[in-house]
Amino acid sequence: MRLHNPMNLVIFDFCETLVHFQTADRFVDFVLEKEQYRKYRWINFLARLLYRLRIIVLFNKLLPKLNPMKRLKLMQIRGIAESRIDALAKEFYQSEINPNMIATLYDLLLKHKEQKDFIIVVSGGYAPYIKLFTEQHDLNHYFATEIAFAKNKVTGFFEGKDCLFDQKVVLLNQFLKDHKLTFQKSIAYSDSFSDLPLLQWADEAFVVSRKKSQPFAKQFGFKEIVHN
Repeated sequence: MRLHNPMNLVIFDFCETLVHFQTADRFVDFVLEKEQYRKYRWINFLARLLYRLRIIVLFNKLLPKLNPMKRLKLMQIRGIAESRIDALAKEFYQSEINPNMIATLYDLLLKHKEQKDFIIVVSGGYAPYIKLFTEQHDLNHYFATEIAFAKNKVTGFFEGKDCLFDQKVVLLNQFLKDHKLTFQKSIAYSDSFSDLPLLQWADEAFVVSRKKSQPFAKQFGFKEIVHN
């Protein structure tokens, strides 16, 4: 039997939609600083060199979904224990994420909760702290970029695909199909043009912009929320 839900499906991007900054690289830097971990510091120098030589720029242009700088950043915490990642995710959540929520969007999240909507966070941020946010706010589900582990240590790679671009829609469609869920309508919030597939997938889309409007919101006929 197909389960029908009378409420709305509401999808929130996370970085620069619910919280003021891009969280993935910042989390890696947080881990490196807290652990004083320098084993793979050479990767940072390599990444800077590739950027100066414009090789990274070329990759971003030809293969935007590859996101080489994010991958090189994650490699710098290769070998750190999974238990430390989990513990540091809790610290990161408390010290970096909690104080930096975007008030306008956070209030909207709480409003959707009051309305009993089905809320999913879909983010290119890393799963350990996205999971904490989802649990702390009793949201229905989340998708995020998963850090791969082997023998309980960071491998330096993603587990599966980076949760960006059309991968967000792939994950959502599979989730809805697997759980046989239907809703009155779907509503999506995101700040980023890279989430165009998600915004176009939703019945109602809101572009989240800081201080000034983003041209692509009007170009594609999306609604827009401009915040400070």
